[in-house]
Amino acid sequence: MEFGLADIIMILFVTIGPIKAAIALGTFTAGADSALRRAIALRAVLVATIVSIVFVVFGEVLLQIFHVSLPALKLAGGLILTIFAIGMIFSDHEKQGSELPAPTLALAVYPIAVPMLATPQGLVAIVALTAAAKDLGQVLVIGVIVLAIMAFNAVVLVMADKVIKFLGPAVLQVVAKVFGVLLTALAMQLFILGLQDLGLIAAGVGH
Repeated sequence: MEFGLADIIMILFVTIGPIKAAIALGTFTAGADSALRRAIALRAVLVATIVSIVFVVFGEVLLQIFHVSLPALKLAGGLILTIFAIGMIFSDHEKQGSELPAPTLALAVYPIAVPMLATPQGLVAIVALTAAAKDLGQVLVIGVIVLAIMAFNAVVLVMADKVIKFLGPAVLQVVAKVFGVLLTALAMQLFILGLQDLGLIAAGVGH
């Protein structure tokens, strides 16, 4: 596989990890009781896990159905990840509190599960990684990483109010911006790999 294990974990953790979802859940459910907050968190993770695993299993099939080449997906994924990462770096979470829905269980599916946990950029990353896998073993590794991240998401979201209260929104924003910078670099690597596959740049570039 063209990405190392650490790169794969970083890409998936940043794109389908809990940071933005935890901030949103803590804000959406500020007036909810602990039972409703827990139910929303667990249902959101379950839905996001199912969606993500579907893309792990059928990602390459989707490419074949829509006649999308792997280099094209890498370039598209690099573009989407770049936009997402730049958004992480320059976004202001404090301005996102004016359009929040009332705390109900419906929040679990939208917007917590999709698009905040099973994000569009995360699903593109999953498809790109599984399509680039050389054998079933590598696909299984990606699946295990996705499941591990979702398990971590469940813990963080169940404790979202405590995590935000302990760390503070400012610290979480700093963490998000740091991950944004790292993800931008990984997005550029996707661009490089796509261009290498097309033979537009030398194979040694970017290593």
